Amino acid sequence: MRTVLGLCLAAGAALLIAGCGASGEGGRKVDITQTDEGCTPTSIDATAGEKLNLVVKNETGDIYEIEGIDGAKLEEVIVPDGRTRSIGYDVPESGGTTKLKCYIPGGASTIIEVKAGEGPTGDVGEAEPTPASESAAADAMVTVTLDEYKITADSASVEAGNIKFVAENAGEEIHELYVLKAREGGYDVVGEVENVRPGESGAMTLELAAGEYELACLIVPGEADSTVDHFKEGMQEDFAVE
Repeated sequence: MRTVLGLCLAAGAALLIAGCGASGEGGRKVDITQTDEGCTPTSIDATAGEKLNLVVKNETGDIYEIEGIDGAKLEEVIVPDGRTRSIGYDVPESGGTTKLKCYIPGGASTIIEVKAGEGPTGDVGEAEPTPASESAAADAMVTVTLDEYKITADSASVEAGNIKFVAENAGEEIHELYVLKAREGGYDVVGEVENVRPGESGAMTLELAAGEYELACLIVPGEADSTVDHFKEGMQEDFAVE
């Protein structure tokens, strides 16, 4: 979903902050509105190398997220319900079309295309762990198999602590593994391994408190060459931390 996979790891109220220090200062203002049906506009005309100030307004009662996918270099930003975030985005010097994903985890999702004349479309990035994965020691390990269109974990529950998730793609399409924490009316993103290519794997280690979680793939049509919503096709599985 994005080549730069810096994820703002948080739970509960901590998710109500903007992600990863994004700033919209110094760029052309582009308004993006988030509603229960999705995000508008779905296309932004730009020029190669242009700096954009994405002013993202969430008009829903849920938490929205926006991030670059398929090679677009925009780290994930969380937009709380009823709030507005100003996000800087540098259009690639090479031009072409890049993609931003504007979504509610497990809910409405929109692909916004930033079009900047001729040039190559960004490639899908390699699977990477979240930053916390690189140094955290694991108390337990869960292997998660990704396939069309199902997710299978080798354990349905673990004890609270630092949990290492290994995502293995046994399918023929690109998949990803999200760990979502269930809350009333939806989910919060806790961690993710994205762009796991067929036959490859990725890993992350997350500190998880007791509660109900969901293991999911959130790839949607227009992302990673997919024509379907992987979550809606069945790529979700309940997971418990005790």
